[in-house]
Amino acid sequence: MRTTRSLAVVLLVIVGAVSALVAPPAQAAPPISTPSVSTQIRADAARAGVSIGVWARDLRTGRVIASVGADRRFPVLSMSKVYLAAAVLDAARHGRLSLTARVPVRASDIVANSPETGKHVGGSMTYPEIAVAALHLSDNTAANLMFTAIGGPRGMTAFARSAGDPATLMVRTETSLNTAFPGDIRDTTVPQAWATGLRAVMVGTRLDPRDRTTLVGWMRGTRTSDKRFRADLPTGWTTADKTGTGDYGSANDAGILIGPGGQRILLVVQTRSARDIPDAAAADAVIARVAARVARAG
Repeated sequence: MRTTRSLAVVLLVIVGAVSALVAPPAQAAPPISTPSVSTQIRADAARAGVSIGVWARDLRTGRVIASVGADRRFPVLSMSKVYLAAAVLDAARHGRLSLTARVPVRASDIVANSPETGKHVGGSMTYPEIAVAALHLSDNTAANLMFTAIGGPRGMTAFARSAGDPATLMVRTETSLNTAFPGDIRDTTVPQAWATGLRAVMVGTRLDPRDRTTLVGWMRGTRTSDKRFRADLPTGWTTADKTGTGDYGSANDAGILIGPGGQRILLVVQTRSARDIPDAAAADAVIARVAARVARAG
């Protein structure tokens, strides 16, 4: 899909404007106390032929555990469903929609990978049911129903800014947002910026505490993380996270690693084929290894 010349100019201006905001001032950044983790991650990605962006921070101490390509742009993919669900909860909290309203599900709404909404064609679902379908099963029609509720991609971009994320730029809905064309900045973010937004909605003050608890609970129920964050974690660890998968081997996972001793590590991992192979496989093993390394370092 081609953008117009004017859209390309606007998007490039946006990227230039946000790039300075993504990296915090040098004096404000905590020291990266375990550079070996970042070195190991780079080596893992190089061996697998994967371009990678990682940002990992211990939420209890503030220590940055790993930073690799954390200011580079990668496709958002289905990580977008976290912001969508958070924005729906926030809209309901402020009276802009009702969580108990029945949302019609029409045959014309259904797009690829819609395992739950596809069962409700001709019927309806509530927004909590829609959000759970999106976060547990990565249901794409559920995502589009939430896009409609919050004002489309522009509404999601605005929500990202309100959560302190200066870089995320949404232009399309499911499933076209997953094309991940090389050099295309539509529907992209950078790991550190996405981590800032996640922190705001999962443990910070962007959402009402009740909605924050609801969102994290939904994310703990994900069923798409077993080959990524949850695949190789140390015994007793689990996650509240959201994956994403697209073309050109693009694959993500982002959320909080939760340890048995109260550990809480915010982790964002974004990957794509280093050689821009359109049908490259998702780097599940690389993402799993990053999560394991980060958890053990924390």
